[in-house]
Amino acid sequence: AIQSFVVQEFTSLFESLGNSLSNPAMMFTHLTYVMLFASVMMRDIAWLRTIAVVAGGTKIYFQQFYSPDPIDLFWESLLIAVNLLQLAIIWLDNRRRNFSAREKAFLATFEPALPNAEANALLKSGEWGVVEAGSTLTRQGESVGGLIYIASGNVRIEANGHQVATCGPGDFLGEMTWQTGQPATGTAVAETQVEILGFQRGTLKNLLEKRQVLGFAFQSSFNRNLIAKLSRAN
Repeated sequence: AIQSFVVQEFTSLFESLGNSLSNPAMMFTHLTYVMLFASVMMRDIAWLRTIAVVAGGTKIYFQQFYSPDPIDLFWESLLIAVNLLQLAIIWLDNRRRNFSAREKAFLATFEPALPNAEANALLKSGEWGVVEAGSTLTRQGESVGGLIYIASGNVRIEANGHQVATCGPGDFLGEMTWQTGQPATGTAVAETQVEILGFQRGTLKNLLEKRQVLGFAFQSSFNRNLIAKLSRAN
């Protein structure tokens, strides 16, 4: 009896669905829901919002000609406005900007395929600076305030008073401390004037929590840089 009831209900449902397809007003309703389903299936947030805007516009069109409802019109219009605003923000984040030569060099070393939005956010979180020859960037046994990228110049790495390595353009300083939270394992001294891009620990941590893509990019960049340092050491 239960099985028969279920079959009858589904049969009735599909018959109603079939009949509604011949009704222009109901066709708009079906189209709206199809687009809403399509939007939530999108992995790209820009496509999700774009399809949501089209679905909202279709719903408004349907209401204006077939079933006017000022309350629905208000909420659908608000939904479209919010999504359009978010699309504008996405466009602004992803728009191409004219990177300087040093920014291009950093991005080429860090992650050449980094999306524009991530590259813009990363560069905004850092601060360029110049360190004079003889200055100390990190001290063995002391905590490091953040992460340092060397854009130009040479840095001597010492451990227990002895030089153990030299870092130059494209190298990071403090990456191990950044990942482990432990004090610096060596002292970094500028042998020449050094241009750096510094990232404060707190600022960078907050950025990586919001943009996980950058976290993966940092790990990949650290690994490549470590391999390069080991190759030079040998």
